Amino acid sequence: MSDDQHADQGFSLIDIIVATSIMAVIMVIVTGGIIEVYSDVNKSDAISTARDQVGNSFRRLDRELRYATWVATPGQVNGAWYLEFATPTNCQQLVFQNGVLTKLTWVLPSTTPGTPQVIASDLAQTGTIAPFTVYAPGNRPYASASPGTSGVGANYELEHSQVRLRFSGHVGKADLPLDVLFTAQNTDRNTPAANDCSKGRPT
Repeated sequence: MSDDQHADQGFSLIDIIVATSIMAVIMVIVTGGIIEVYSDVNKSDAISTARDQVGNSFRRLDRELRYATWVATPGQVNGAWYLEFATPTNCQQLVFQNGVLTKLTWVLPSTTPGTPQVIASDLAQTGTIAPFTVYAPGNRPYASASPGTSGVGANYELEHSQVRLRFSGHVGKADLPLDVLFTAQNTDRNTPAANDCSKGRPT
């Protein structure tokens, strides 16, 4: 058989099937890689968006809790978590229920909280950890911390009340742990334990 006759034979069916199979495997690998990259990018964008949304919401709380003159011990009533605090002008209450964190405000002598304002949604309790924790002046919250993890000594005592909020946020497919600490700078060791603002919590 001459070289010209051999060249005219082209590819056999087996050659085409093998080449197609190899190309299909390569396309699956490439497509999977592209999908994984896009998934990681979308997850990073979702986490960034969640941080921005929650950060903006919690910045409002920072301005109010920073000037709090009294902070209550958190409590739970009928499945909802409550935290009251007083500012120089009004009483405020944080409520966490059904994945939503809201804030209510009222002015004494009224004891009826106003219309709830949504601070953040799509939240969940972090395991069995309470969403609100209050450290009173004189407490040693870092006494049991591992050396070097808190940045202060084990005998460090607070001079102001601190409010710690801990949640797990969810945006799209992204889960975001939230752990924020606020300091009420207008409180001290002489701040009374009781306050008229505590009358706003349901019983």
